[in-house]
Amino acid sequence: MNVLATSMAILIAAPVAAQTPGWSFAVSPYAWVPGITASVGTAWGTVGVGKTGSEVLSKLDLAFMGAFEARKGRWGLIADLFYADLSQSRATPLGVLFSQARIETKASALSGYAAYRLGQNEKVTLDLMAGFRANSVDLSLSLSPGLLPAQRLRVRQTWVDPLIGGRARVAITDRWFATAFADVGGLGAASDLTWQGLATLGYQFNERWSVEGGWRYVSIQKRIEGRDVETDFSGPLLGVTARF
Repeated sequence: MNVLATSMAILIAAPVAAQTPGWSFAVSPYAWVPGITASVGTAWGTVGVGKTGSEVLSKLDLAFMGAFEARKGRWGLIADLFYADLSQSRATPLGVLFSQARIETKASALSGYAAYRLGQNEKVTLDLMAGFRANSVDLSLSLSPGLLPAQRLRVRQTWVDPLIGGRARVAITDRWFATAFADVGGLGAASDLTWQGLATLGYQFNERWSVEGGWRYVSIQKRIEGRDVETDFSGPLLGVTARF
């Protein structure tokens, strides 16, 4: 939750920071409805569950995201946060050994990037980015009795991955634009692999305000406390951006 508190402070402070000469700022809160696929290794095999975005909405699980960007000339600093608290059950995991499995997943990730503008014209803007992602995963697995008695295990860890990524914005008309963003990291440095991709279609109301809708996918693969853990979040998003 320290990551969450720090990130919210950044977003709240952005309008004040916008007084700094020579810098421009953007704040982007988003509503995000991700489905989740999670798996964890056990002594009896790997247990995995999946949950769609509509199931997330129906059970009122929690997920949100936001971004902040500061830019001066070709250089920019970007902070991106997401938090998800989701759970899902499935029947008859691991054959007849257990009757049901339930995985509860709490995950947060704060990504920070230094961005360099490779090129810009009236239609296309390209940025190269390098930075880090601070991940926190807390996963609980409950196995209901089958041939074996009930079992419960929990794995949790916080770590930091190095990242490299890129972003492109394409002007479709004077008002409409598309944005694509991707990064990859870990690669054995901390996570086995972490990556994400985001694509949005946006509408620019004026120099300050725009709205964007699209899709985001975030994947984290890591060995935690001796167990192979993978969590994948994927779903639609809708947000607004204010520039100062």
